Amino acid sequence: MQRWISRAVNYQINLRGIAAREPRNPFEAGLEQPPPSSPLAYLTKHLAALQSLGVTVLHLMPPFAIGREGRKGIGSPYAVRDFLAIDPEFGTETELAAFVRSAHTLGFKVIVGMMPNHTSRDHVWIRSHPEYYVKNDQGEIAYDLDWSDTAKLDYTQPGLRQAMLAVYDHWLGFLGKDADGQPDGVDGFRLDMAHFINDRTFWDDTLPVLKARHPKRELLFMAECYGMDNNKDLFRRGMTAAYDDDFYKILLYLYGRDEQGESIILPDHEDAPRNNDFRSKYEVFKEGGIAAAVEKCLMDYETDFDTSPDTPRLARYTDNHDEGRGVYRFGDGAVRAMMQLAFLSPHGIPFMLCGQEFGAANRPPIHERIQPCDKGYRMRQGDRIIKREGVEFEGNLFARGHEARQAWYAFYKHLIALRLNNPALTDGDFTLIDVGEVCDTKDRCVVAFARTHEGTTLHCAVNLGPEPRECTRAEAFAGDALYGRLAGKTLAGFAAIVTRGDRSDEPLQNA
Repeated sequence: MQRWISRAVNYQINLRGIAAREPRNPFEAGLEQPPPSSPLAYLTKHLAALQSLGVTVLHLMPPFAIGREGRKGIGSPYAVRDFLAIDPEFGTETELAAFVRSAHTLGFKVIVGMMPNHTSRDHVWIRSHPEYYVKNDQGEIAYDLDWSDTAKLDYTQPGLRQAMLAVYDHWLGFLGKDADGQPDGVDGFRLDMAHFINDRTFWDDTLPVLKARHPKRELLFMAECYGMDNNKDLFRRGMTAAYDDDFYKILLYLYGRDEQGESIILPDHEDAPRNNDFRSKYEVFKEGGIAAAVEKCLMDYETDFDTSPDTPRLARYTDNHDEGRGVYRFGDGAVRAMMQLAFLSPHGIPFMLCGQEFGAANRPPIHERIQPCDKGYRMRQGDRIIKREGVEFEGNLFARGHEARQAWYAFYKHLIALRLNNPALTDGDFTLIDVGEVCDTKDRCVVAFARTHEGTTLHCAVNLGPEPRECTRAEAFAGDALYGRLAGKTLAGFAAIVTRGDRSDEPLQNA
C-alpha cells in the first residue's frame, strides 16, 4: 500500500473562486468573451501550476448539485440536493473524472467535501425517503443551528446508513477499474461537521467497510470537527484526520491587528475564557505566554498517538472556506508564524485555501457574491479594542503588488519543499526543548522542539510574537541550516529556524 497521508499538504479549492475570472475594469468588460470552460475544466488545465507549488492533495469543496429550496443567496455548496450529481455551475461528471485522472497522473491525491450531517431541503431523498431525516416536535424535518437551508439526516435509520455508504463507495470508484483491476476514484473525503451526526456508530460501521473494499489504497477521511475530545472520539472510530481547532483558536483568541494592520498578540477575546475546549490553553497562556498555549496544543496529542504511518493527523490552518483569510483577520506576521508551525509540527497535515499562496485577503463566496460576514478582525486602537467585519466576495483579492504576491508564493513553496524533503518533519518524533528565551515567563513567544527520524534530528524554533527574542541556548541551532537564521542569538519576530544536527537536548517537557 502506498503511504501518502503523512506527507500530505492539503490545498482546498473553492470552485466559485476558480470561476471568478471577471473583467478587472470597464475596458476589459467591453472586450469580454464568454468563458471558454467550466471551473472544473479550467482547474484541470492549470494543474501544472499547483504541481510547481508543491501541494500534494487537491481538496475540492463540494461540487455536487446545490439545493434550491430555502437557499441562501447564491446557494451554499454545503446544502446539496443530490450527492451523485455535479452542479452545472461547476461542470459535469465527465469533467470531474477528467480532473481526477489528470491529477492522479501528475501525482496528486484528490479528496472532495461531503456532508454527512445534512442535505438541502429539496434533496432527492426528501420525497423518496422522508424517514432518512430527523423530525422536530411538530413532525417537520429539522435542521441544526441557523442552517435553515439544510435538513438533518437521521443515522438511527438503517436505510440511510446503507445509502450514505453507497454514496462514499460510488465516488471512491467512479472512474472504474485501475490497471490492477481495483476501483479507482477520489482518494477520500473532507467530512463536514462529522461529529454532529446523531449516531456516531455510523463511522464505526462504515469506515472499516470502505477501507476493506479498497485494501490497496490509503484513504483520507478528514473530519471537520471541533474540540479535542471530539477529535479523539472520531479517531477511535476510524477517522484518519481531523481539524485542529485549538490551533486555529490560538489565532482567533490570541492575535489581532494594530492600526497599521500589523499582527499583534491581542489576548482580550471575550470568548477565550468561556470556551470549554480552549480553556486549558487559555490558562497556560496566562502563565506562560502564547508559547505555552501552543505547546499545550501540540502536547495534548503526544501521549495518545505515535509516529507510525497509521497515526491520525491534524489539519492545521490559518485559512479555510468557513473562517476566511488569516492575513485579513490576524495580519501577515501571525499567518507566517502559525503556518511555519503547521509545516514543522508533529501529526499534522498543513492545510491551505486556494489563493493563500498569493496572500489572498477576501473570504471566497459561500452564500453571496459580496456581503459583510462575521469573519472579521479585532484591532487595538489606543486603549480600545474595536471589531471590523469580514467580507465575503466572489472574486480574488490578493496581496497588493506583484512583489508582495511573489513573496507569499516563495514563502509557501519553500515551506512545502522543506517538509516534503525531510522525513523528520512528516514522520519524526517530537520533543519540546528549552532555548532559554530572554523574557518574563508570562510573555514567552518562542516554541522550540526537536524532530527525530531514523537517526536524523532537526531542531526547530518559531517566534510567535512580533518582537525579536534572544535565546541564551542558541547553540541548539549550530547544525546545518535548512530554513531561516538567527542574528547572533536572536530570532526575529514571527520568524522560524530549522537546523539539522545530532545534539542531545534537555527536554522542556517529555513527549
